[in-house]
Amino acid sequence: MPKKAKDTQEEKIIIENKKTNATSMKKASASTKKKTTSISKTKTTTKKVSSSPSSKRTKTKKIEKKEDIQTLEYYDLPYRYNQTIVKILAQTPSILFVYWDISDKDKEEFIKKYGDNFFNETKPFLLVHNTTMNYTFESEINDFANSWYLHIQNPNCEYNIELIRKPIENSQINEDIIKITSSNNLDTPNDHILFEKEQNMIYFKNVKTNTIYSKNVSNLQLLRNMGKIYNIYEVYKELYKDENIIDNPSSGFNIK
Repeated sequence: MPKKAKDTQEEKIIIENKKTNATSMKKASASTKKKTTSISKTKTTTKKVSSSPSSKRTKTKKIEKKEDIQTLEYYDLPYRYNQTIVKILAQTPSILFVYWDISDKDKEEFIKKYGDNFFNETKPFLLVHNTTMNYTFESEINDFANSWYLHIQNPNCEYNIELIRKPIENSQINEDIIKITSSNNLDTPNDHILFEKEQNMIYFKNVKTNTIYSKNVSNLQLLRNMGKIYNIYEVYKELYKDENIIDNPSSGFNIK
């Protein structure tokens, strides 16, 4: 049967409504996609912003700190230089400072020559030669030290020192003295002052600053007999009664 005009009109309205709904749904989904895209873009932009200038500055600072740490390095002086030596220095006119060492290579040579027990069957000595007054004395040391202080009786002389070893009792080594090495020659300083007649002033020079000091000595009791030689430490004690200018506690030596 042919459709009525009313029914046909209703079908047209339904079809048009479906088309309208479909179009609105498409627009809604499109707007949702746009929002999602804008949000993702915003996140990306935020990441870019957070990874730019401020973070770079922070990284640069960290690198600078690392570089600063690397520059704060220090070096310890070696305990030994692995050389066979003996050296002497004058600490005062009557005290010598001596230091020494035997290289590993020379130790092996002595062991090859005298046997494995060479260093157990011998003991070390410093043989001190006063070449000015032509006499020698020895000082026993030990294998646990590498430096020594020596008191001498005669200043203003030339000295040199030999590092030697001597066999101990019941040793199988037949030699009386085994020479290890010799030192430098050293002229020790003078320890006295020669006062001339009618001398009222004496002068001292600070060798560190090159400053010269003067003292009036005309009233000192020790100058009653002009022309005599006086011990320099006695002069210092008279001139600098309230000062402690030449004591050296580190060496255990003082003039009190």
